[in-house]
Amino acid sequence: MKRLCITACATAIMMLAGCEKGAPEEDVKKIEVPEGDYQARLQAMPEGQRNAVFIRALRDARRDCQGVVSSAYQGLLRDRPTWTARCDDGVGWVIIIGKDGVAEVVNLVEAERAGIIEPGSK
Repeated sequence: MKRLCITACATAIMMLAGCEKGAPEEDVKKIEVPEGDYQARLQAMPEGQRNAVFIRALRDARRDCQGVVSSAYQGLLRDRPTWTARCDDGVGWVIIIGKDGVAEVVNLVEAERAGIIEPGSK
């Protein structure tokens, strides 16, 4: 049942959705995304559309973000495309797109402290 819920939520990742506050969590959340070449699709999108995808990913991961105001490709991390997204409240997130269709969402400050991403990433 949980997997079905995650899959249903992930399907909505490409759609715009409203935001509601959720409790911030420091652990890594994983969500499934629809099949396809995720990286090529993300890179082909205008930033505003990509930000809408990332707000959906953050919401599905139950992260507190009312809107994504910027996003940037950071390169590959362990052969997985890695992006940063900054919310309108200034909080940054790392979104790692897995080859298996799973996106990992990690707080940017925590990712820097853990050495997952270089300090000062956008």
